[in-house]
Amino acid sequence: MFVQERLDKIIKLINENNKVKVNELSDYFKVSKDLIRKDLSKLEEAGYLKRTYGGAIKIRHSAETLTISSRISKNVENKQKIALKALEEIKEGDLIFLDISSINYLLAQEIIKNNMNVTIITNMIDIMHLFSTNIDTKAKLIGIGGNCNKIIGGFVGLSSVEQIKKYNITKSFIGTIGINIDTGIVSTYEEDDGLTKKCIINSSKHRYLITEKSKIEQDGKYIFSSLTDFNCIIIDSDIENITRNKIKQFHINVK
Repeated sequence: MFVQERLDKIIKLINENNKVKVNELSDYFKVSKDLIRKDLSKLEEAGYLKRTYGGAIKIRHSAETLTISSRISKNVENKQKIALKALEEIKEGDLIFLDISSINYLLAQEIIKNNMNVTIITNMIDIMHLFSTNIDTKAKLIGIGGNCNKIIGGFVGLSSVEQIKKYNITKSFIGTIGINIDTGIVSTYEEDDGLTKKCIINSSKHRYLITEKSKIEQDGKYIFSSLTDFNCIIIDSDIENITRNKIKQFHINVK
């Protein structure tokens, strides 16, 4: 086996298991432990892992804070596929909550395009604006106010929470900036956004987590829920089986 092939395989193993051990890699590749240590040092320098005593662990990244406008225009084709999956879960007459998420913005566009007879509750400014420019749609809109966070792109905090508590939501679609599929932790940028998301979850009969698979590799600053809080995660269709199975361990459906 060539050196690069071995390095690629180590990267694959650490992505699947989040850690590797020198002894096990030495046996697996039938090479010396010293050679494996050199391999791990190369991969650490390249930013793929962090060396530990007897092996290495996968590096998790902190999520970069981005404005909602920049998030909406990023990876649109992939997000559109996720939004269309989410659309399949919505039925006529549903009372749904779309929280602050670039995928939810695309989902709102699809609801309008399909002229669905549903009621949408949202705290996202761009979705509110979308409905203000599509006045002929059957869908009804309820806007949640509160403290406006211009970076996040919506209303969050205690005032928003008090308004959300008044509704019996049929289905909620919640965005996230970070998921740890080993611990089940789901995180976001900051506390006010997290508290608002938590309230939406608690007020909903059916709860959907919508996300791109890239969010599995990173963490937000504030933990707002666990994967066990959701009925279903709607994610990219091309996630590896090992990732899918890890998610399912938290008794959550994967679509």
